[in-house]
Amino acid sequence: MIKYLNHSQKEPYRLFFPLGVLFLLWGALIWLPLIWSAADYPVTLHRYLMLNGFSGCFIGGFLMTAIPKFSKTNTASKIEIFLYLLVTLSGLFFARAEVASGVFICSALQPLVIFSFLLPRISKRQENPPYSFVFIFVGLLLWTVSALASLFFDAELFKHIHYEGAIASIILGVGSRLIPGILGHQEIVTAQKEKYEKPVSIFKTIPVTFLALIGAFVISYLSDNSLAHMVRAAVVFIIAIFYWNLWKAPRTKTALTWCIWLSGWLITLSFVLKAFWTDGLIHISHSFFINGIVLLSLLIATRVLQSHGPKDNKLEQSKILYLVSFCIVLAAATRVSAFLLPDLYLTHLAYSSLMLAIGVLVWSFKYLRFIFSY
Repeated sequence: MIKYLNHSQKEPYRLFFPLGVLFLLWGALIWLPLIWSAADYPVTLHRYLMLNGFSGCFIGGFLMTAIPKFSKTNTASKIEIFLYLLVTLSGLFFARAEVASGVFICSALQPLVIFSFLLPRISKRQENPPYSFVFIFVGLLLWTVSALASLFFDAELFKHIHYEGAIASIILGVGSRLIPGILGHQEIVTAQKEKYEKPVSIFKTIPVTFLALIGAFVISYLSDNSLAHMVRAAVVFIIAIFYWNLWKAPRTKTALTWCIWLSGWLITLSFVLKAFWTDGLIHISHSFFINGIVLLSLLIATRVLQSHGPKDNKLEQSKILYLVSFCIVLAAATRVSAFLLPDLYLTHLAYSSLMLAIGVLVWSFKYLRFIFSY
């Protein structure tokens, strides 16, 4: 246990990934009773468990591990890790008690704690991080502002920023560096390194076109009309094609790369669908949540666990990843189709949660053990 805790301080993903999986399973299975009873509809707790719990733990664990390595600065301190853990668990208490103000305060504190972790390391960096990571800061800012605004105004006005825009920005920022590298498109990684590895200000390494994409994406969230959805879809599509290189098959062909490639396309499709199917916006958003946030997080975590643990590339070739992806994609399809079957809506939520839980459990039994054994 002491060895595990010491490793968790150097690499906080070892603590936050398993905790995030627990939040994810709880947040999904909370709908399972709807198969036999429709008495309870715990939206507040579900949202917190999925976005602040699962997503928050995976984002925090990844950034607290990756940023010190990219910037060549000191690893996370015990106080930083404990503070983020405390804020996350405190929000869970308020979510269970249906105290919305407490939930939004804790939700705002999560990105602020991450900011307090990132900024000193970026200022003391020995090497620039990838320029696409600026999208991470944008996402954290959207997360903070939308949570604080929800305290004083109608939270429904900000939920598309809080639950989609912020997380999508972080995915676009991290993904624009990691996805092409994992898929084997080294020419994109090399071109990025030629820009951000120069000994200049971080802002001077960011291409004007990428800044324009960030600006358009953020401005689109000032509204929630059809034009705004088209702008978001266009930004995600451009990044998918030119930064993630999804129009090409993975050059490194493994189960992991094919599943990441699929997840990337499903993320893009979810934004495109929202631009043209306005009647089912919240339901299509779940396609992004499930196919994007959940599936992509588990796949990226697979690379993290493999590279920081056994360093065995065979783990990325396991056909288990196809099974996991199938279950999660089926869960997303079931959740989205619930909108088309109003008489079976609640049971579809339950069946979707069951398929999601099966996929997550299969992945966990295969890969989470490497957190504790290496």
